[in-house]
Amino acid sequence: MKANDDIGVDAYTPDDLIDLVRAIKFAHPDMSLKNVHNEISCAMANSADSYSFLKDVKLDEVKKVWKKALRSPSSQSNNANKSTPKSSADDQPTIPADGIMKFYTVGDGSVKTLAENYSKQHAQAAIAAIQLETKEELAKYTHFFLDVPADLSGQRPHQALISFNDNSGKKTKNSVSNKKASTDRNSGGRMIFKIQAAQLPPEMEDVLTPMLLYDKERTSKTFLHPPSPEKTEDDDDDGGYMKIKQMIAESGTGGKLGAIGGQKAYFFGRITETADGPNIVSIDTSELAPSQAW
Repeated sequence: MKANDDIGVDAYTPDDLIDLVRAIKFAHPDMSLKNVHNEISCAMANSADSYSFLKDVKLDEVKKVWKKALRSPSSQSNNANKSTPKSSADDQPTIPADGIMKFYTVGDGSVKTLAENYSKQHAQAAIAAIQLETKEELAKYTHFFLDVPADLSGQRPHQALISFNDNSGKKTKNSVSNKKASTDRNSGGRMIFKIQAAQLPPEMEDVLTPMLLYDKERTSKTFLHPPSPEKTEDDDDDGGYMKIKQMIAESGTGGKLGAIGGQKAYFFGRITETADGPNIVSIDTSELAPSQAW
């Protein structure tokens, strides 16, 4: 690259433009040729004085390298000059361990550095967005161990054990039988669970009792226990029990035995299978699932 006082069409090469096009298409796969040219000649050119020469990039120049830039680098390996070092922008960029890189961080001032940092910045932003989406999704759920009996309150699952990846095909020590367990599992991996609250005698409505949770085939079931009596009024971390109980009381329906059979409601949920401990059911408390016939 030439000094700023000697800028001209020789300030960048076709290979430089290929690097830039690939970096932009990595960050914006649907961006058109015209918009890619605008990104180079406007946004990138104005990112730093050392890149102001990119204002001279013409649309026709981008057109000339467009097809080659969009072609997979591996498909060009047989025709490439063996002595030419491979551009670091040819591959998906490695995200730096120290966090998000600043936009257009100036390294050696080369177009190659500009392209690499552009890709890294957008890749890191995409990862951050996915992490935020995952965190927000987890916040909708409350978690319980499966197979907890009615007369024994189990410990709450640790957040680190929860995984919403599709593990329905994994074989673990505590795997749920997949013969029927997946019949109500939708494409997003969610299942529908029924939760039943017992009907108590008059003047005992405020007594908190375990609620029964199970799926259609009863291959996954557990009891949800109320918070410990040792908890204070200021401690609202009850494991989700009170939220679920309130949703059932406000929007649930009677069971087969009518009012004397208590109330029930249907919830979306997911199962996390663990290798050494009991499996975990995560119940979405942001909304009820549609009522079911079972």
